[in-house]
Amino acid sequence: MNARVPRYLQFSDGALLHMYWQCTNHNKQYLLENDDLKDLYLELVAKYKKQYNIKLLDFALMGNHQHLLVRISTVMKFSRFLQSLHTAFARRVNNHYGNTGAVVENRVKVSVVEETDEAIITVQRYLALNRWNCAERTLPRDYRYCGFRHYAGIECDDRIDTSEAWLGLGETDAERCAAYREMVEAHRHEQGKPSRENDDLPSFCRAVVEQFVQAVSDSREHDDLPSFYSGTPDYCRTQTERLLQAFREHNRALAAARALSHDSSDTSKKD
Repeated sequence: MNARVPRYLQFSDGALLHMYWQCTNHNKQYLLENDDLKDLYLELVAKYKKQYNIKLLDFALMGNHQHLLVRISTVMKFSRFLQSLHTAFARRVNNHYGNTGAVVENRVKVSVVEETDEAIITVQRYLALNRWNCAERTLPRDYRYCGFRHYAGIECDDRIDTSEAWLGLGETDAERCAAYREMVEAHRHEQGKPSRENDDLPSFCRAVVEQFVQAVSDSREHDDLPSFYSGTPDYCRTQTERLLQAFREHNRALAAARALSHDSSDTSKKD
Protein backbone atom coordinates (compact mmCIF):
# COMPACT_ATOMS: atom_id res chain seq x y z
CA MET A 1 0.00 0.00 0.00
CA ASN A 2 1.18 3.50 -0.83
CA ALA A 3 1.94 5.17 2.53
CA ARG A 4 2.31 8.71 1.21
CA VAL A 5 -0.93 10.68 1.25
CA PRO A 6 -1.20 12.90 -1.85
CA ARG A 7 -1.83 16.53 -0.97
CA TYR A 8 -4.83 16.76 -3.31
CA LEU A 9 -6.65 14.08 -1.31
CA GLN A 10 -6.30 15.99 1.95
CA PHE A 11 -7.18 19.50 0.78
CA SER A 12 -8.21 21.51 -2.27
CA ASP A 13 -7.52 24.88 -3.86
CA GLY A 14 -8.07 27.85 -1.54
CA ALA A 15 -7.63 25.82 1.66
CA LEU A 16 -6.47 27.28 4.96
CA LEU A 17 -3.52 25.24 6.22
CA HIS A 18 -1.50 24.92 9.40
CA MET A 19 1.87 23.57 8.28
CA TYR A 20 4.81 22.57 10.47
CA TRP A 21 8.14 20.77 10.12
CA GLN A 22 11.42 20.06 11.90
CA CYS A 23 14.52 21.90 10.73
CA THR A 24 17.77 19.98 11.30
CA ASN A 25 20.95 19.26 9.37
CA HIS A 26 22.72 15.91 8.96
CA ASN A 27 24.18 16.28 12.46
CA LYS A 28 20.68 16.72 13.90
CA GLN A 29 21.56 20.29 14.81
CA TYR A 30 18.50 22.46 15.39
CA LEU A 31 19.13 25.18 12.83
CA LEU A 32 16.41 27.59 13.91
CA GLU A 33 18.06 28.10 17.29
CA ASN A 34 20.09 30.67 15.35
CA ASP A 35 18.05 33.90 15.21
CA ASP A 36 19.78 34.95 11.99
CA LEU A 37 18.42 31.80 10.35
CA LYS A 38 14.94 32.53 11.69
CA ASP A 39 15.16 35.96 10.06
CA LEU A 40 16.41 34.37 6.85
CA TYR A 41 13.55 31.89 6.79
CA LEU A 42 10.93 34.60 7.26
CA GLU A 43 12.62 36.67 4.56
CA LEU A 44 12.30 33.77 2.14
CA VAL A 45 8.70 33.10 3.17
CA ALA A 46 7.86 36.73 2.37
CA LYS A 47 9.55 36.39 -1.02
CA TYR A 48 8.01 33.13 -2.17
CA LYS A 49 4.52 33.69 -0.80
CA LYS A 50 4.16 36.55 -3.28
CA GLN A 51 5.47 34.43 -6.13
CA TYR A 52 3.02 31.58 -5.47
CA ASN A 53 0.04 33.62 -4.26
CA ILE A 54 0.18 32.35 -0.67
CA LYS A 55 -1.24 34.38 2.21
CA LEU A 56 0.66 34.18 5.51
CA LEU A 57 -1.88 34.65 8.28
CA ASP A 58 0.32 33.72 11.24
CA PHE A 59 3.54 31.97 12.21
CA ALA A 60 5.68 30.71 15.08
CA LEU A 61 9.34 29.77 14.72
CA MET A 62 10.93 27.61 17.40
CA GLY A 63 14.48 26.37 17.81
CA ASN A 64 13.83 22.98 16.21
CA HIS A 65 10.66 23.49 14.20
CA GLN A 66 8.31 26.05 12.73
CA HIS A 67 4.61 26.67 12.20
CA LEU A 68 2.94 28.64 9.42
CA LEU A 69 -0.77 29.38 9.04
CA VAL A 70 -1.32 29.99 5.34
CA ARG A 71 -4.11 30.27 2.80
CA ILE A 72 -3.17 28.77 -0.54
CA SER A 73 -4.40 29.58 -4.03
CA THR A 74 -3.94 26.11 -5.56
CA VAL A 75 -2.55 22.79 -4.35
CA MET A 76 0.03 22.85 -7.14
CA LYS A 77 1.28 26.32 -6.23
CA PHE A 78 1.48 25.30 -2.57
CA SER A 79 3.72 22.35 -3.45
CA ARG A 80 5.91 24.60 -5.57
CA PHE A 81 6.00 27.17 -2.78
CA LEU A 82 7.34 24.56 -0.35
CA GLN A 83 9.87 23.28 -2.86
CA SER A 84 11.20 26.74 -3.76
CA LEU A 85 11.20 27.99 -0.17
CA HIS A 86 13.03 25.04 1.33
CA THR A 87 15.46 24.65 -1.57
CA ALA A 88 16.47 28.30 -1.22
CA PHE A 89 16.67 28.01 2.57
CA ALA A 90 18.80 24.85 2.38
CA ARG A 91 21.15 26.52 -0.09
CA ARG A 92 21.67 29.55 2.15
CA VAL A 93 22.01 27.45 5.32
CA ASN A 94 24.50 25.07 3.72
CA ASN A 95 26.56 27.98 2.43
CA HIS A 96 26.59 29.37 5.96
CA TYR A 97 27.71 26.12 7.58
CA GLY A 98 29.68 24.64 4.69
CA ASN A 99 27.35 21.64 4.51
CA THR A 100 25.27 19.92 1.85
CA GLY A 101 21.85 18.30 1.73
CA ALA A 102 18.31 19.04 2.87
CA VAL A 103 17.33 20.85 6.06
CA VAL A 104 13.70 19.70 6.24
CA GLU A 105 13.38 16.56 8.36
CA ASN A 106 10.69 14.33 6.84
CA ARG A 107 7.73 15.67 4.91
CA VAL A 108 6.10 18.95 5.90
CA LYS A 109 3.00 18.13 7.97
CA VAL A 110 -0.23 19.88 7.07
CA SER A 111 -3.47 20.26 9.01
CA VAL A 112 -6.49 21.72 7.20
CA VAL A 113 -8.22 24.36 9.33
CA GLU A 114 -12.00 24.52 9.43
CA GLU A 115 -13.39 27.69 7.85
CA THR A 116 -14.80 29.18 11.05
CA ASP A 117 -13.55 32.10 13.14
CA GLU A 118 -13.36 29.87 16.21
CA ALA A 119 -11.16 27.27 14.51
CA ILE A 120 -8.86 29.90 13.02
CA ILE A 121 -8.48 31.78 16.30
CA THR A 122 -7.79 28.49 18.11
CA VAL A 123 -4.84 27.80 15.80
CA GLN A 124 -3.60 31.38 16.15
CA ARG A 125 -3.79 31.14 19.91
CA TYR A 126 -1.84 27.88 19.77
CA LEU A 127 0.88 29.56 17.70
CA ALA A 128 1.01 32.57 20.01
CA LEU A 129 1.59 30.31 23.02
CA ASN A 130 3.95 27.88 21.31
CA ARG A 131 7.04 29.49 22.83
CA TRP A 132 5.31 29.64 26.22
CA ASN A 133 4.51 25.93 26.06
CA CYS A 134 8.14 24.86 26.02
CA ALA A 135 11.16 24.90 28.31
CA GLU A 136 11.97 28.57 27.64
CA ARG A 137 8.48 29.75 28.75
CA THR A 138 8.79 33.04 26.86
CA LEU A 139 5.79 35.37 27.06
CA PRO A 140 4.17 35.94 23.66
CA ARG A 141 4.69 39.71 23.85
CA ASP A 142 8.43 39.17 24.36
CA TYR A 143 8.93 36.76 21.46
CA ARG A 144 9.34 38.37 18.05
CA TYR A 145 9.30 35.14 16.02
CA CYS A 146 5.55 34.68 16.13
CA GLY A 147 2.53 36.66 14.99
CA PHE A 148 1.35 37.67 18.46
CA ARG A 149 3.08 41.04 18.49
CA HIS A 150 1.42 41.95 15.18
CA TYR A 151 -2.10 40.95 16.20
CA ALA A 152 -1.72 42.39 19.71
CA GLY A 153 -0.86 45.79 18.25
CA ILE A 154 2.69 45.85 19.62
CA GLU A 155 4.58 45.85 16.34
CA CYS A 156 3.29 45.80 12.75
CA ASP A 157 4.61 42.92 10.64
CA ASP A 158 4.26 43.58 6.91
CA ARG A 159 4.87 39.91 6.13
CA ILE A 160 1.52 38.96 7.67
CA ASP A 161 -1.74 38.98 5.72
CA THR A 162 -4.43 39.82 8.25
CA SER A 163 -6.44 36.89 9.55
CA GLU A 164 -10.13 36.94 8.66
CA ALA A 165 -10.98 35.71 12.15
CA TRP A 166 -9.01 38.52 13.82
CA LEU A 167 -11.10 41.08 11.92
CA GLY A 168 -14.18 39.69 13.64
CA LEU A 169 -12.87 40.41 17.13
CA GLY A 170 -14.02 44.05 17.12
CA GLU A 171 -15.12 47.08 15.14
CA THR A 172 -11.73 48.83 15.20
CA ASP A 173 -8.13 47.65 15.19
CA ALA A 174 -7.77 48.84 18.79
CA GLU A 175 -10.72 46.70 19.86
CA ARG A 176 -9.41 43.72 17.92
CA CYS A 177 -5.93 44.00 19.42
CA ALA A 178 -7.32 44.27 22.94
CA ALA A 179 -9.66 41.29 22.45
CA TYR A 180 -6.83 39.22 20.98
CA ARG A 181 -4.46 40.03 23.86
CA GLU A 182 -7.11 39.18 26.44
CA MET A 183 -7.99 35.93 24.70
CA VAL A 184 -4.37 34.71 24.54
CA GLU A 185 -3.59 35.80 28.10
CA ALA A 186 -6.73 34.14 29.45
CA HIS A 187 -5.79 30.86 27.80
CA ARG A 188 -2.21 31.12 29.03
CA HIS A 189 -3.40 31.44 32.62
CA GLU A 190 -5.81 28.53 32.18
CA GLN A 191 -3.01 26.20 31.12
CA GLY A 192 -1.53 24.22 33.96
CA LYS A 193 1.37 22.84 31.96
CA PRO A 194 2.81 22.92 28.44
CA SER A 195 0.66 21.08 25.93
CA ARG A 196 1.00 19.66 22.43
CA GLU A 197 -1.45 20.27 19.63
CA ASN A 198 -2.30 16.58 19.25
CA ASP A 199 -3.30 16.41 22.91
CA ASP A 200 -6.40 18.39 21.94
CA LEU A 201 -7.52 15.80 19.37
CA PRO A 202 -11.18 15.00 20.17
CA SER A 203 -11.41 11.63 21.91
CA PHE A 204 -14.14 10.23 19.65
CA CYS A 205 -12.17 11.39 16.59
CA ARG A 206 -9.07 9.47 17.68
CA ALA A 207 -10.54 6.15 16.53
CA VAL A 208 -10.93 7.46 12.98
CA VAL A 209 -7.40 8.89 12.94
CA GLU A 210 -6.01 5.64 14.37
CA GLN A 211 -7.84 3.75 11.63
CA PHE A 212 -6.25 6.03 9.06
CA VAL A 213 -2.77 5.56 10.54
CA GLN A 214 -3.33 1.80 10.50
CA ALA A 215 -4.27 1.99 6.83
CA VAL A 216 -1.10 3.94 6.07
CA SER A 217 1.24 1.63 7.95
CA ASP A 218 0.45 -1.44 10.02
CA SER A 219 3.69 -1.07 11.96
CA ARG A 220 3.37 2.58 12.93
CA GLU A 221 3.05 3.46 16.62
CA HIS A 222 0.04 5.56 17.62
CA ASP A 223 1.72 7.68 20.30
CA ASP A 224 1.88 10.74 18.03
CA LEU A 225 -1.29 10.80 15.94
CA PRO A 226 -1.29 13.17 12.99
CA SER A 227 -3.80 16.02 12.98
CA PHE A 228 -5.04 16.04 9.42
CA TYR A 229 -7.73 18.61 10.26
CA SER A 230 -8.25 21.36 12.86
CA GLY A 231 -11.70 22.46 14.00
CA THR A 232 -14.76 21.08 15.73
CA PRO A 233 -14.85 17.36 16.60
CA ASP A 234 -17.53 16.72 13.96
CA TYR A 235 -15.48 18.49 11.30
CA CYS A 236 -12.30 16.59 12.17
CA ARG A 237 -14.10 13.24 12.21
CA THR A 238 -16.05 13.65 8.97
CA GLN A 239 -13.08 15.06 7.07
CA THR A 240 -10.76 12.31 8.30
CA GLU A 241 -13.33 9.68 7.32
CA ARG A 242 -13.56 11.26 3.88
CA LEU A 243 -9.77 11.29 3.57
CA LEU A 244 -9.55 7.65 4.64
CA GLN A 245 -12.07 6.63 1.98
CA ALA A 246 -10.31 8.70 -0.70
CA PHE A 247 -6.96 7.24 0.33
CA ARG A 248 -8.26 3.67 0.00
CA GLU A 249 -9.75 4.41 -3.43
CA HIS A 250 -6.47 6.02 -4.47
CA ASN A 251 -4.52 2.89 -3.52
CA ARG A 252 -7.02 0.60 -5.24
CA ALA A 253 -6.61 2.63 -8.43
CA LEU A 254 -2.82 2.41 -8.14
CA ALA A 255 -2.99 -1.36 -7.62
CA ALA A 256 -5.28 -1.76 -10.65
CA ALA A 257 -2.94 0.34 -12.80
CA ARG A 258 0.07 -1.71 -11.73
CA ALA A 259 -1.78 -4.96 -12.47
CA LEU A 260 -2.78 -3.70 -15.92
CA SER A 261 0.79 -2.63 -16.64
CA HIS A 262 2.07 -6.03 -15.51
CA ASP A 263 -0.45 -7.88 -17.71
CA SER A 264 0.46 -5.71 -20.70
CA SER A 265 4.13 -6.40 -20.13
CA ASP A 266 3.53 -10.16 -19.98
CA THR A 267 1.48 -10.02 -23.20
CA SER A 268 4.23 -8.12 -25.00
CA LYS A 269 6.80 -10.69 -23.96
CA LYS A 270 4.63 -13.53 -25.30
CA ASP A 271 4.16 -11.73 -28.61
